[in-house]
Amino acid sequence: MAINEQAPDHDVPDDAQQTAQAAFDLGAQERTAGNIDAARTAFLRAAATGHPDIGPMALANLAVLEASDGRTEQARTVFAQAIATGHPEHAPKSLFNFAIFEQRNGELAHARELYEQAIADGHPEHARKARFNLANLAAHQGRLGEACGLFLEAMAPPFIGDTAERAHRRLIEVDPSHLAEAREIYLRAITNEDKETAAQARDLLFDLDPHHILPTDTITLGPREVDLADVESADWATGRRPAYSSGHLDVYTRDGNQYTIFVDLRDRYDRRKYNMLRAHLGPDSI
Repeated sequence: MAINEQAPDHDVPDDAQQTAQAAFDLGAQERTAGNIDAARTAFLRAAATGHPDIGPMALANLAVLEASDGRTEQARTVFAQAIATGHPEHAPKSLFNFAIFEQRNGELAHARELYEQAIADGHPEHARKARFNLANLAAHQGRLGEACGLFLEAMAPPFIGDTAERAHRRLIEVDPSHLAEAREIYLRAITNEDKETAAQARDLLFDLDPHHILPTDTITLGPREVDLADVESADWATGRRPAYSSGHLDVYTRDGNQYTIFVDLRDRYDRRKYNMLRAHLGPDSI
C-alpha cells in the first residue's frame, strides 16, 4: 500500500496550505525514518487542518501507517475516516487499501464487500485493481466463473499501469479456454480512436498471444510500413539464426525490394516482428 507525498493546490489561503503541507511532510519524513509515533502525530495534525486535499491524504497515509504498525482497530477506524471524506483520489485509494488490509487479516467477506464498493466507485485505476484482486480472491475460493469474468473486465481499456497484463496472464493460468475472449477484448481496443490506447492494445495482444497475427497487420522495414501479406521471404544475413539472439535479417517483398533490418530477439518489439514473419512465412522459413 503506497503512500502519496504530494497534494494538488486548491484555493486555500497560503498560510493554511503551508501549515497543512508542513505537517504532512513531517509525517512522511518521520515515517521514512521509522519514528512511527512522531509520524502518527504529524499526520493527525495535518488531517486536523481540514485542508480539502492534504487532510484526506493525511488520513489515507495514517491508515496505512496504523496497518503497517499492527494497530488493527485503529487502522480500520482511520481507513473509514479517509473513505468518508469522499475525496476523488484518496477516498477510492483508501477503499482499495482497506480491502487489501482486510483480506490480509482473513476478513474475506468484508474484503469482498470493499472490493465491490471500489469497483462500483468507478475510479479508473483503483476500480480496475479492485477487479483484479477480487478475481484472485474468487479464484482462491474456487469461484472460477466469477474470477474469469472479473479478469476479463480488468483487461478492458483505459489501460492504466500493468493491471490488464497481469489480468490476462492470471486468466490464462486459471482457465486457458478463455483465450479467444481475452484476445477479442484487445482486438476491439486496437480499433480505438485514441492512438495510444490502440498501440497499448497491440502490445497487450502480443503479450497475451505472441502468435496471433492481425489480418491487416503491417511491419516496419527500414523507412516503410509494409503489409505483412506483401512479404515474400526472409533470411538471416549470415544464413542461420545468430547465436546471441541478434543479427541482421534480409526481408524480400513481392515488389522485388530487399530490406535489411537489425533484429534483437531479447527486445519485445523485435521479437514480435520476428514472430510475425515466422507466422506469415512458416516457422521453418527463417
